[in-house]
Amino acid sequence: MLAEARQLAIRDDERAGERYELLISRLVKMPAERRAANEGRMQAMLDESLLTLQSFLARRNRLEEAINLQADRIADIFDTDAQSVWNERRAYMLSWLGRHDEALALMAQVQAQTPWDISLRWQLFEMYRKQGRVDGMAGLIRNLEGLLENLARGQIVPSEEAISVETLQGLVRYLKMMQAIEQGEWQAAYDFFVEAASISEAYKENWHQLFRLLVLNGESKLANRALNREVVPASQGFWRGLNGYYQGDKAGSKVEWEQVTKIPVEELLMRSAADWILAHYYLGDSKRLGLQLSLRLIENMRQNRDPLIIALAGLGWAIQGEFKPLQMNIEFAISQLRGSFNGNKLPEFNWYFFRDLLPAEEFAKIEHYFETPRGRGK
Repeated sequence: MLAEARQLAIRDDERAGERYELLISRLVKMPAERRAANEGRMQAMLDESLLTLQSFLARRNRLEEAINLQADRIADIFDTDAQSVWNERRAYMLSWLGRHDEALALMAQVQAQTPWDISLRWQLFEMYRKQGRVDGMAGLIRNLEGLLENLARGQIVPSEEAISVETLQGLVRYLKMMQAIEQGEWQAAYDFFVEAASISEAYKENWHQLFRLLVLNGESKLANRALNREVVPASQGFWRGLNGYYQGDKAGSKVEWEQVTKIPVEELLMRSAADWILAHYYLGDSKRLGLQLSLRLIENMRQNRDPLIIALAGLGWAIQGEFKPLQMNIEFAISQLRGSFNGNKLPEFNWYFFRDLLPAEEFAKIEHYFETPRGRGK
């Protein structure tokens, strides 16, 4: 039955949910000792079924069902690690439903149990940031600094899976960068990222984490300095063009974007594919090359499709004057985000592209699908 449920889930068939529910109902009735027999085979089946069904429900926006799934039994079913994953997901869904205090309390509990987990600390920080919880953001930074101080003094020993000290030190600077941005202190933000990149390899090759924010917020001079550090031609060219575009240099932007469109597709890195597509879109995509690449990437991805590329395909059709696929693609992209617990709306930096490239009346119809930058939008 599990194999059948897996195949149905891969095809996104509604019957997958029914199969998983039936399987779960049978497995939870088994004594824990029986599930643990044969190297925990039945327990592993139950864990997989619950986590997959939770994702299945979230993808369909059936959030209350996903949150309350086997709620009275989870503590007895899962081990500590599985409970942590389960509760992290529940925290995200609570926040999507606007139950922010519950979400933050649950996420803070999960994060405190795994203090070395960079991803959890970042996700909690982002939840605080989006809710304007300044004290929460500052508290997370202080907590991490205290952790590093105690580590340096030999007062604590990290787990075997812990991230390197350099990466944690880089994260402190990155969080301080985001804190400075929230306060409108752009030079300080730039300086914190420079420190992060000098300390940790995790940031050294990822200057896009800074220059995107600078470009989109009109900090053109600092953006150009950060763009000088970018080593990926498609990313550097597209964002340098967008930086000029927002400063009114339409001719210079056109030159930058045209250079990007000349880069052969086979030379693109996956993380720069969207920038190559967008360069075509901002130039009008008269030959539909940007649209063609987005469609090809979606076809090649099959199971692990990038929500941004899916949304960009819809935008590509809209640029060609065909608006019907736009909302359909965006809704599908968001279902993918929900199913992987990466969000309930398209990230806010996407808001700018769709606003720039769509007729105002068409953008108004879909704006609610995006995280809107504060101070922007309706």
